[in-house]
Amino acid sequence: MSPASAPTNVAAPPDACPRCQKPLVDPTGLGWCKSCGYCRSLAESETKASPTVDAKAAPGNQLTATSSAIAQAPTWIWVMFAGMIAVAALTAAIGYLLKLAPFERALLTTLQIAAGLGVMFVGQFIGLMKIAPDESTLSFKDAVFPFRLYGLIFKRLPETSLTVYLGAWGIAAAVSAAIFIGGLGHWFNYLPGHPNNPAQATKSGR
Repeated sequence: MSPASAPTNVAAPPDACPRCQKPLVDPTGLGWCKSCGYCRSLAESETKASPTVDAKAAPGNQLTATSSAIAQAPTWIWVMFAGMIAVAALTAAIGYLLKLAPFERALLTTLQIAAGLGVMFVGQFIGLMKIAPDESTLSFKDAVFPFRLYGLIFKRLPETSLTVYLGAWGIAAAVSAAIFIGGLGHWFNYLPGHPNNPAQATKSGR
């Protein structure tokens, strides 16, 4: 092979500029090329910072993960929340549509709160009867003061979902009655010495 046909491309030294193959100034440090202005340290810092671009997409990924988690939620959760929303919506409709006197409004609210608490107690009693065979330390008082009972109930879901349903729906009934129907303040009129006490008004009328 003649010298003229020999390859002219010579491998660039390791400390050469990757753009123009000229020697770098301070190749082990700054790595700056006087010829084209390339700076290796700056290029490396930009490469390390590039993951921040992916971080901008993180909210979308988090949203997708949250949506997936919601879609995979157990059935009992959906049933519980659906019942609570239905109870609250029905109570709001009653409070808005019915034209009630103050006494009627206070009485209806009181009765619904009592009914909600009763539904909760029924659910707690059902849960107690279901768990008691496996938990000898449980007693009837745990249905009245169910702090420990609910801990055991949630551990046994979905087997004990009926107790959770009745408890959540009972709370929704009581709270929505106080919010959407209201009128409980009317009962203060019946306290002794209250100026609007009907009994006192009757006596003064005589």
